Amino acid sequence: MHNQPYVVCNNVRNCDGDVVVHWRMLARRVIGRKGVFLLRNVVSSLAFHCKLIPQADTVGREDGISALTCTYNEEDWVEASLLSIKDLVDEILVLDSSTDRTPEIVESLRENRGLPVKLHKMPLGDMAYTRNLGLSMARYRWILIWDADFVLKDEAPAILKKLLGGLDERRYYLIYWPHICLDGDLMHQDPRNALHVEHWLFTWSPKLHYAKVGLSDSLVAPVTYYGVVYVEKPLSFHLRTVRSPVRLLYRHYRWLMRREGLEGKVNMEDYLKKRMITDFGTTNFTQAAKLYFQKYLSSLSEYRKDVYGDYPKVLKNYVKRTYGINL
Repeated sequence: MHNQPYVVCNNVRNCDGDVVVHWRMLARRVIGRKGVFLLRNVVSSLAFHCKLIPQADTVGREDGISALTCTYNEEDWVEASLLSIKDLVDEILVLDSSTDRTPEIVESLRENRGLPVKLHKMPLGDMAYTRNLGLSMARYRWILIWDADFVLKDEAPAILKKLLGGLDERRYYLIYWPHICLDGDLMHQDPRNALHVEHWLFTWSPKLHYAKVGLSDSLVAPVTYYGVVYVEKPLSFHLRTVRSPVRLLYRHYRWLMRREGLEGKVNMEDYLKKRMITDFGTTNFTQAAKLYFQKYLSSLSEYRKDVYGDYPKVLKNYVKRTYGINL
């Protein structure tokens, strides 16, 4: 399946957030992920029981889940992605900067499939600002961060609803679980990084915000407020680099430009030509993309259903209808 899409992180700046997140990253290196989770749970529990923070049920949000989806030219997967969460969330805020058919698809899902979608057009750029705007616009108590290349597994809505129903509504939580990552096409994974664990779902609070750290935007959640719930079972797929060879190579070079500090300082076309000649001996972008994709795919392993389970039904149906492929 070679006629598909890749996503890179888009991001922003906040110096206070940089300090907080750098300390968090340092703590994770020293005591590990489980140690950080334990530390959070101890500190947040003490703060709650000593009444040092306001209770989560006093912040004025309705009970329910708001999904935040930031999109930039995501017409390949946005339909399957948003359909996969229709039985979980109460609203879907799509903050869109696209120049392709993404907004048309999103509006169609609202009009024809009954999804609770609210589409907002945004200028391309500051992702932390965009996510923070989404947090301020969200109506409900729980926030689901849901990129347009995430697809929820079939059983996940029931699992998550049962989990939320058993939590103390007075407390603040970061809920982590693993994404199963697919790369290159839907049948392959990067064996070095097959799972991606983050806090995809969390309680809203006015203390919560996103900040830029390096090239990525990161959630800054006060340790006195937020405890951790970790779900070991993978609940979703991330079609991480499942894009067409042309888009894959373009995003790869765009990422390199940003990493090298050249974005906005050099002409993109000139940069592409120089890189393609150096990397592939050609200035033909389609040819270079084909060579890049072949090399990239050779570094991956086949996806193992026996380890991670079957694909979500919504993804299987979408791929069959759109690409004529049976997963």
